[in-house]
This record gives sequence, C-alpha cells and structure tokens, in this order.
Amino acid sequence: MDELNKIFIFCKKDMEKILEKFQKEIHRLRLGSKSIISFLEEIKIKCYGTLLPLIEVANINIIDNMNLTITPWDRSIISNIDKAIIDSNLGFMPTNKGEYIHIHLPMITEEGRKNLIQKIKSQTEQAKIFIRNIRKKNNHNIKKLKLSEDLYKKGENRIQKITSEYIQKIDYFFLSKEKEILHNINK
Repeated sequence: MDELNKIFIFCKKDMEKILEKFQKEIHRLRLGSKSIISFLEEIKIKCYGTLLPLIEVANINIIDNMNLTITPWDRSIISNIDKAIIDSNLGFMPTNKGEYIHIHLPMITEEGRKNLIQKIKSQTEQAKIFIRNIRKKNNHNIKKLKLSEDLYKKGENRIQKITSEYIQKIDYFFLSKEKEILHNINK
C-alpha cells in the first residue's frame, strides 16, 4: 500500500508541473501592460559585470493599459536594458528616450484575439494530453505492483480522480483566459 501511495504522490507532482508550465505559457500571452510586467521584471540585464533582473536596476511604471516606462536607476545601463528587452522577443519594440525607455503595446485586433484563443486552445489540448500520458504511466506503474484486482481498481480510480481534477483545472484556466480576451474585445 505504501508503494501505491508513492505512485499517487508522484502522479500529482507530475500533473502539477504540467499545470504550472501551462499556466506560465498562457500568462506570457499578453493583452496589456499589466500582463507583461511580470515578464519584464525577470528579464536579465547585463550590468556591473553580472546579470541582474530588470526589477533590481529600474522602476517599471504603467502609464495606461497599452503604455509603460522603464526608468533605470543608473542611466549608463539604459542601452543594456533596451537590448535585453529586444532580445527577450516579447512582441514589442522599446523606444529609448535617453532617460527612460517607453514601451507601447500594439492593440490586438479582433482577428488577433481569435488567433490568440486558437493558440491557447491548442496549448490547452496539449496540456491535457500530457496529463493523460501521466495517468497512463501511473496506471502502468500500479499494474507492475501486482496487487489484488480490488486494490488495482481502487488505485486506477484514484489516478482517474487526480487526472480529472487536473483536467478541470486546465479547462477552468482556459475559460478564464478566453473570457479575459473576449472581455477586452468589447472595450
């Protein structure tokens, strides 16, 4: 029974990793300045002989939903910040204004939003496939334990319950992101 519990724990851990990776990928898809800040903060800036996160060398200010500025504490690294943002390939070009960097996020067209939803749908289905593969692997691991038929069925049912829980979390996350995208269409 101890081996069975280990399988459940590893199953849940693996599925949690898939969920987190999926959420991180979806969060990268931007709609406005608020959604992009967390990625900007983590961009590594080459300065003082090392790489530092942007948040440690500059202030990031939201002007409105489509504009933000980055003001470095040391103006001598502004070109490094500019280059790091361009290299991060987040889908926009920064404008170096000398004392600060201005970022204007282009408006997403209705067609762009539909494409965004399609991309998210595709990633959602991929995440579900990964979850199901984990279920299959763990069911196989249960089978290897050579348990009684009754215990085997209980183990399989528990793996299915965990699988259903994670597929539901993925679906919920997709629906909330879809709602966010469609909600922003009507603004």
